[in-house]
Amino acid sequence: ALFTAWSDKLTGEEVCQLKDYLVKEWGRTKAITEPTDFGSMCSGTDIPAAVCEQWWLWAGQWTGQDFEYKHRFSSELDAKKRAFINVMHPNVGHIFGNVKDLSHRSGEAWDLKRRDLVRVPVCRILAAGFPCLDVSGLNPHSRTLRNRQCISQVALRTGGVFSGIVEYIKAMICRRSPPEVMIFENVLGLKNPPRDDPNGPSNLDIVGLMLSGLGYRLHAWHLSPRMFGVPQCRQRVWMTAIRTSNMEGVLADFSESSEILAELMSRITGFPESKLVKYLVNSRSRAHIKFLETVAARRQLQKKRYAAASVKQQVGRTIEKKRDIAVQKKWKTAFKAAVKKYPYLDTLTTRKRALMCTIGVSAFPEKQIRVVDISQNKARTNLVSGYVPCITPKGEKYLTDRCRPLLGVEALRLQGMWLELGNPKIHDMSDSLLRDLAGNAFEQSCFAAVLWCTLVFYAKMHHRRTAAGMQPRTPIYLPDPMLEKCEDDDDVRTEVLGGGHDQGNSSVVSQHKTD
Repeated sequence: ALFTAWSDKLTGEEVCQLKDYLVKEWGRTKAITEPTDFGSMCSGTDIPAAVCEQWWLWAGQWTGQDFEYKHRFSSELDAKKRAFINVMHPNVGHIFGNVKDLSHRSGEAWDLKRRDLVRVPVCRILAAGFPCLDVSGLNPHSRTLRNRQCISQVALRTGGVFSGIVEYIKAMICRRSPPEVMIFENVLGLKNPPRDDPNGPSNLDIVGLMLSGLGYRLHAWHLSPRMFGVPQCRQRVWMTAIRTSNMEGVLADFSESSEILAELMSRITGFPESKLVKYLVNSRSRAHIKFLETVAARRQLQKKRYAAASVKQQVGRTIEKKRDIAVQKKWKTAFKAAVKKYPYLDTLTTRKRALMCTIGVSAFPEKQIRVVDISQNKARTNLVSGYVPCITPKGEKYLTDRCRPLLGVEALRLQGMWLELGNPKIHDMSDSLLRDLAGNAFEQSCFAAVLWCTLVFYAKMHHRRTAAGMQPRTPIYLPDPMLEKCEDDDDVRTEVLGGGHDQGNSSVVSQHKTD
């Protein structure tokens, strides 16, 4: 539905350009015999793979052309997340662990799906995430010099994983098959400059600089799902890496690409927001019944722990009760009366109860859907109406009209993944695991928007090259003799891919913002 709506935003000329580009550069022709391969690194639930599959199905119907799509590989360090990917994406060719293993000199890596050593696959579309904790505003250490320079210093998890992504790209360049489309996502803290040098380069600037040396120009947007009608406020930096070889001889200055990409994105934002209730399960669903069973087990465990608590622990509980004085008596009475009908309330800590009281949760339940993240302190959260604050791995979003938290399956829906609740393999997964998966996932609508703008931009460049009588760019799967020297000469690598041009290869962040 999104792609159809966005295609209506194109002019007649742009429609012809996009169809021509897709057919000639991505369709099944004599010159292009390889499928449209997709690879992902640390994207959480691999939502981008589902988006790409839907995109090529839609593009095939739209153009009347045959597009062959293959989910070539995924890379995920966490074993539980790998298991989820294997269940949700059974057609994925390979599943790897550490991203750094994909750039080994042997060109091989251990495939955790096949339990064998395999040649690292190439891909034309790459979706790659790198850990955000080190640069997130929720991390008290994110303002330190080490965190603000983790990309350039290849430090912490953020810098280490991104370095692994870059090494994979280099390895693919040497195999004459660099990705055509690369999309990244991270938190807004990636844009923050070093604390002791406000004018210094941010981690985002360093990302752009590193990719420019490989023949790509980075463009970034500040996006949120609410811009595309999804009732979740998840503000992120979304990045696309444009191959400079596609712009050579077409754009006088590569910085023009940022203006074009920003304008394309501005056309497709502003969707009317969907009702939050559409994403929530009913009280008779398997997910909700399983949640109630979990709550009952948690209450029993709490009672046992309290009965077996030491004298020191009992004193601690007494102190906690004194803190409970901050909660208004009238509010406390209403809260306790609701516990019988809504047992989840009884599992809340005193801190969470006090937060709900002071922030304005007035009844149990309330008539209106309001949401508050009770996992945060008062300074970092607020009570919002009609949408969900940013879904995070350990977040606990309280729904005031249901007196329960946002469930894992609901969080995944807000990220764009609608699970089949009857699937027994999914039913065995805990709610906390599903919430963790959702918090680390790429959001569907934002990824789709970045993919759309990137391909429309490439279509424009393809049309300009053709109109100017220039040779269309050689498909990346065809051999290029110049790249044979790649293993021995790093300068050739930059020259062939269009890097090394001082034409504004720095990252530019378009100010597309939402509340």
